[in-house]
Amino acid sequence: MKNRTILSLLLFATILASCGRTAVVREIAVVPEPLFVVEKEGTYTLGRGVAVAVTGLGQNEATVKYIMTSLRKAHLRPTLVGGADRADISLVINDTLNPELGDEGYLLEVQGNGIILSANSPQGLLYAYQTLAQLLPPDVTTSRYRHITLPTCTLLDRPAYPWRGAHLDVCHHFFSTKFVKRYLDILAYYKLNRFVWHLADSTVLRLPLSDGTQAEGRYSADEIADVVAYARDLSITVVPQLEVSDSLCHLLPEVAAMFPSPYMVLLPLRDSDTIAATLDTLVAHGKQLIGWRDGAVVAAPSDYCALQCYQADPRWQPAAIGGLITLEKSYQFNPCPPGTNRHLAARIVGGNAELWTDLIATPSEAEYMLLPRLLAIGEALWSPADKRSWSRFRRKVEKEKERLTAAGITYCEGSFTPRLTAQSTTAAGSEISITTEVPNTYIFYTTDGSTPTRNAKVYLGPIRLQHGTHLKILPVYNDRERDTVYEFIIR
Repeated sequence: MKNRTILSLLLFATILASCGRTAVVREIAVVPEPLFVVEKEGTYTLGRGVAVAVTGLGQNEATVKYIMTSLRKAHLRPTLVGGADRADISLVINDTLNPELGDEGYLLEVQGNGIILSANSPQGLLYAYQTLAQLLPPDVTTSRYRHITLPTCTLLDRPAYPWRGAHLDVCHHFFSTKFVKRYLDILAYYKLNRFVWHLADSTVLRLPLSDGTQAEGRYSADEIADVVAYARDLSITVVPQLEVSDSLCHLLPEVAAMFPSPYMVLLPLRDSDTIAATLDTLVAHGKQLIGWRDGAVVAAPSDYCALQCYQADPRWQPAAIGGLITLEKSYQFNPCPPGTNRHLAARIVGGNAELWTDLIATPSEAEYMLLPRLLAIGEALWSPADKRSWSRFRRKVEKEKERLTAAGITYCEGSFTPRLTAQSTTAAGSEISITTEVPNTYIFYTTDGSTPTRNAKVYLGPIRLQHGTHLKILPVYNDRERDTVYEFIIR
């Protein structure tokens, strides 16, 4: 009895502790970077019960349902109320279009008496909420907060490109619709709006059989329809991608009917009159063929967007297709770089992250290769170039890692390979700066040829080293040694 009483007291104390937790958000750190941010004096505090008012949109609309479900996952106990004057969060579809927002933009205002999310469309309203969700503590889905205090601010935001996509190959390895939906959730959270689903190649077809029977390794018609509907509720268009051969041509009209998207991505295995005639038929039926002839162009250069490539030192990473594309490299992606031919530039509608699954067999492996590089590509497609900053982005990624961990999503920590920059070089030596891609990495180093441990010198700033110095570096991140000891000869 005594032990049971003690256990009850401990449980009660734990509940009290969790109910009493508070958070004060001091920094607006959002991925992708908003177009316009103004921070103001003052705060607004959300309690455990959150009143939500909806204007210009039915309470049963998909966007409202999504927001209410998300708030419940954040333990904020939302309830719908009739008037904005009684609301903690007001969701507003503008009755007069705001030309600054376009179809996908939004206005987020944290005021002293409440939070207002407004947009011209449900899609813009969804993106406004995704931004608000990123202002909340990263562990809000796993911790219960009694109060969350936000800084008063105004964010006006809209995307730079209309096509912000991510691709998933399900031919080399099959992925269930449960994971495909999880993939879509990740895309929506970071404001991507196209899902390019690779469903057929030269040897594998993942689409349902024409007679409607179910076959192993293929999605049923109902599963396809379910994914399309799920994506639509997240303001994502599902775009089928097929490698086309003569044997598949007769199925293309049937495939087109499964996907209401006006877009298809076709990868011809070889040029033939049969394929060309079939493509003409699809165009006649209202399908826009991405990357075919003179159609719209979606940029996905392999130097930046091929997420099946290694993202850190290959010696310490899962097997991947050759090549190294770090987070920083992906962040350098520009769908329309300076010097692009003006006729081509006029056809570029955005870009895609590409994920071919030749060596990716499980959902966790797919997430690991996708993240956090998807955030870099997403920001390149949403945020204008003059609003983007690598140093700021890499700090934001650290916050997003906490959020992904709380959601149980797998990701790569990043590249810990040290980068040396020489300055003030003289005949005797150079001043050496050492950085890694991941902030908050401790650099332990030696210059006498010995192997560094945590008892070695800690890098605190540029160091002057003579030519010929044997520099050895041990990266430590989150209290764990990373990769290996890296060695350099200063020349």
